[in-house]
Order: sequence, then structure tokens, then C-alpha cells
Amino acid sequence: MKPGLMIRTYPLSFTLILLSLAFCVVTVVFNPMAALIEFCVLLVLCGMAFLKAQRDFKRIRRTVLALNDGMSAEENSNLNNYPLPVAVFDAADRIVWYNRSFQQQVLPGVQAKNGDIKQFTGGLGIAEIREKPKFDAKVGKNEYTVYFSHIEASGKQSYALTYAENTVLKKTARAFEMSRPAVAMIVTDSADEIYRSYKESEYAQITSAVEQITESWFSSYSCIFRKLGSGRFLAVMPESELQKMIAAKFRVMEQVRAYTYNGAKVGITLSIGVGRGEDLPDAENNARQALDMALGRGGDQTVLKSNQEAYRFFGGVSKGVEKRTKVRTRVVASAMEELIRNADNVLIMGHKFSDLDCIGAAIGMLKAANDFGKEARIVTSEKTSLATPLMDYVENETGENIFVRPEFAERLISEHTLLIIVDTHKASFVEAPEIYEKAPSVIVIDHHRKTVDYIQNAVIFYHEPHASSTSEMVTELLQYMGKKPIVTTLEANALMAGIMLDTKEFVLRTGVRTFEAAAYLRSRGADTVTVKRFFNSSMENKKLRGQVVLNAQSYRKCAIAVADIHAKDIRIISAQAADELLTVSDVDASFVLFETDTTANISARSMGKINVQLIMEALGGGGHQTMAAVQLADTTLGEAREKLMQAIDEYFENQ
Repeated sequence: MKPGLMIRTYPLSFTLILLSLAFCVVTVVFNPMAALIEFCVLLVLCGMAFLKAQRDFKRIRRTVLALNDGMSAEENSNLNNYPLPVAVFDAADRIVWYNRSFQQQVLPGVQAKNGDIKQFTGGLGIAEIREKPKFDAKVGKNEYTVYFSHIEASGKQSYALTYAENTVLKKTARAFEMSRPAVAMIVTDSADEIYRSYKESEYAQITSAVEQITESWFSSYSCIFRKLGSGRFLAVMPESELQKMIAAKFRVMEQVRAYTYNGAKVGITLSIGVGRGEDLPDAENNARQALDMALGRGGDQTVLKSNQEAYRFFGGVSKGVEKRTKVRTRVVASAMEELIRNADNVLIMGHKFSDLDCIGAAIGMLKAANDFGKEARIVTSEKTSLATPLMDYVENETGENIFVRPEFAERLISEHTLLIIVDTHKASFVEAPEIYEKAPSVIVIDHHRKTVDYIQNAVIFYHEPHASSTSEMVTELLQYMGKKPIVTTLEANALMAGIMLDTKEFVLRTGVRTFEAAAYLRSRGADTVTVKRFFNSSMENKKLRGQVVLNAQSYRKCAIAVADIHAKDIRIISAQAADELLTVSDVDASFVLFETDTTANISARSMGKINVQLIMEALGGGGHQTMAAVQLADTTLGEAREKLMQAIDEYFENQ
């Protein structure tokens, strides 16, 4: 065994031997006999260490020979002369041997410390390497593709890494990736609404200023920027420039949002869809889909889409601008009427844990189907519904059983059944996914901001994120259906309940069209006293709600409460507690956590300053800016609280 190799392998042991020898020399001066004894003990220990080292090196030799045995005859049988760098390490991530190529090619690029293999793997140890038999690593200035293999010798396991240096190849690949094309499609939101609010000359100045801001920002990057039409632009850039825009978080949206005319904010915003792709047509197609997603979520945001990853979102901090025109509503109502008339029967279905808005909108569409002579039913589970007071009221007034459980609704599906989904556009969140999958024709009516997993096979996808509620949308649709008014007192009360629920009794997300819908329902017999009774709760629920509110804690101007209680109406109690927490001073958003079986649920509310939809989306949920929720399967309330606080932190960091 070479002395130098032994010193490198056992540096600590060699240092202790030298110190002990020095101590013996010093002891000779004071007590020769004691020094002799110490020297004899030192010799014995050195002998034992030498024998152990011999055994270790024999084991290493067997390990290396085992690796050599796995090579073909044409390959170099001696790993020490193998042209590729090879390092052998043990289960403790300690290097036990390396060949000459490793010493000459890899070691000069890094200051080796303590024989830890992690310094040559980018920080990966055996636990991570087992899962990645092939991985990339950078050592010094060079880059390698590293191959992992097991070695078994004398019943013991060791591990080997073979390094293939390909620095130039990796740099070329990165340069190629950075040169791939990306396309951005930009539109100004609600230009028509702004046009109605200003004179022709003023509108021209506003649009010109917004165009200048947009062009100036994109021109600061190396890209092609062109105007396609009024309020529509196109930008083409390489991936390298897109990365810079992402790092800047598309600040052009803030610049446009902050634009003022004559000292007052105009309220104009941008929606940007960015697409990556294998080529320009692919990138352009992804950009169109991304722009549709941005507009479907209310605008004022950038959506990035590529073939390899899901949608990424930037912005979305302002609420959608209300559209005053009802032309689209009239067109959609006419198309829906035709589909209903041509159907054999109609099924109406909402989301899981249906609320007053969901059931109210469903009752409105049920009346339309009945007026057109079609048999219709509302698919819902009464056990999990949060709108049982409204359901009881309708059945008592009509004397008919218009609600059907999902397991019985499947029997009603035929080749010409029309399924109308209300108050959700997520296939995974409908009351009965099996009914949606079997239905031949589907209509979607929803007001929630668009999510990634939206229903894509709908014949009509009527989606208005600016609307206060689905009940408001259905109220408008019913006014354009049929030759005579469809809405009676019963439907008016149901639809009014839905609007009042989602607007928190006309406090949040109300626009001109919201009050127009409410006025129409009032004219058709809606009674606010009757509607208010649908919101009543028992004395026990009120006590439990107060208990939840008392448990709330403040975090970054958010109130977080854990509903550690057991109650039949836990969902209603938690939602009401979240609403009540918004009445506390210095609370801009509230979050109430509650548990159902093995699922942790979070009900989120805000007054508009904090976008709870973005926070809930970070956890896999969704909703609106002021009202959202998420369900975390197989998660405890403690774990859910930690995830929530992390999502809140990330939200504020990205603002």
C-alpha cells in the first residue's frame, strides 16, 4: 500500500498518530519508562490500524474488480486506466476510490473536501442518486452527464459514478433552448366600455397613450412588436428575452393600470397570452389559448402556456370590468332556447356542496325547460347541499319532487339529453362527474374565474367572470327566452337568494347589471323577507360560529381560524365565520379551516384588497377574488395551516 494513498484515505488517523508520537518524545524527557510504554501502545495501535486499512483496501480492490468484471473483453479491464472518470463511494456518501482519469479530469476543477461525493454530484447523495441513475452535474467549469451503477463485492454494496464530460454540448443545447420562439398576444380590456365614457378625441388620446406604454415596454427587449388592430398587439421574441420579461413579472400591466387621464385613473388594463412551442405556429396557438384563459379569468393578467408545463399566471389583481352591453346574453339565450327545444329531456346540475346561487340558478333554468315543454330535473345530493331551506321552499310551493339524486339521474340520460351545468366550469367539481361524462350535450353557465381544468366540450360555454353570480346571469338569460316572461314569484325568490348570497347582500362584486337583475326579479314578485329566511341558521350554529371567530389569529392582515369543531353544518358555519371575520378592523382577508373525513377544507373571503383566488389557486383550489376555497385531501388541519401561511407569504412576495 502506498503511504500517500493511506494518508489521503485516513487523514484523521494519520494526524492522531503524529500527535501521539510527539507526545511520546516529550514524555521521554520527564519519564523514560512511561514514554516506552506509550511508544509500545502506539505501535500496537498502529499495527491494528494498518491491518484495518489493509482489509479496507482489499475490500475496495474487490469492489473495483467486481466493476471490472462487468465490462466486456474489449474494454479496458483496469479501471485505473479507464478513459472515463470513475469514482466509487459507499452508503455514507464517502469516496473510497477513484481512477486516474477522475484525478486528472475532475479533481483539478474543484477543491475536494473530506472525501464527500456530494461535491462532485451537485449536492446529491445516495438517497437522491438512487432515484436518478442518470443526472447532470457541474464540477468546476466543466459539466458532466453522470451514470450511476451498483457494485456488490463480498456481500457488501458500493456505488460507482461514471462521468462523461459534455460542457460544449450542454452550452449549445442551452443556447438552442434560449433561441426558441415565443409569441405574446396583447389586448386592451374593455376598450368598448371606455369608448362610451369619453369623447372621440379623448378616447383617441387614451388609446394612443396605452399603445405607447405597451410598445415602449416591449421595445425595451429584443423582440418584434406589431399592432394588429384597435387594442390588439403581437410580440415575437426568443426564449432568452421571455425569461427577462418573466423576471420583470410583466410590469407593463402595472404601468397601463396606473395610467391616468386628466388626473383620474381610466381603468384600462391589459390581458396578455404568451405561448411557447416547437415552432412559431405552435407558439402562436398556445398564445391564443393563453389569451383566452386570461380573458376568462377577468383580464388584467398575463398567462403563459407551453407544451411541457401547465398554465402560469402573472397579475390578476384587479376585478373584471363590467360589460354594459347585453348583446352576447341575447345571442346565448337564443342558442340555449334552440338546444332545449331540440332535447328529449333536460338535466340541470351544479357543483358539489351546492349553495343558494347554484340551486337558485338551477331552478331558473328548470322553469325555462318546463316552459318549452321539456321534462327537467335538478341533480343534487340533499345530504351535502348547503341550500336545503331553498330546496324545501320550492318543493312545498310546487308540490313536486324536482330534485333527483345522482344515482337515479343516470337512468334519465338518453341520446338527446341536454345537461346544463351551473355555477361551476370545472369537470372535477360537478355534483356527479359520471353524469357529465355520459351526457351527449352540455351547456355551462358560470361566473367564477376560469381555471386550468375547465370543461372543454361544452356546446355553449357561457362564462362571465365580471358577473356577481350565476343567478344574475340566468336572470338575464330568462328575459330573452320565450315570448312571455318565464320568471314567476317562486323563481324570482330563488334567483334573488343566489344573488344576495354571492354579493353578501349587495356589498361585494355588485355592478349596474346586478341591480338591474335584482330590479327585474323584484318586479316579478321576489320578496326580500322570504329570501332572507333562506339565510337563517339555528342558535346552535350561531354559537359554534362565534367559537370559530374567537379562535382566529391575525397574520399579515389576514384572519386565520381553525374550526376544530364537529357539526353537521360545518361548511355553512365556516363560510359564515369567514364572512364575519371581514368585519374586524385591519382584516383584509379571512380564512377558516375545517376538516371533513381526511380532507382539510379552507373557506376564503376578502373585501377586495387581497385576491384570495390567487392564494387558493396556489393550493389547488379556485373561486373569485373575494370568495374562494380549496380542498386538501389526506391533509391535517395543522399541515393545511402551514401550507396556507406559505401561500399567503408567496402572494405578498409576488405583489
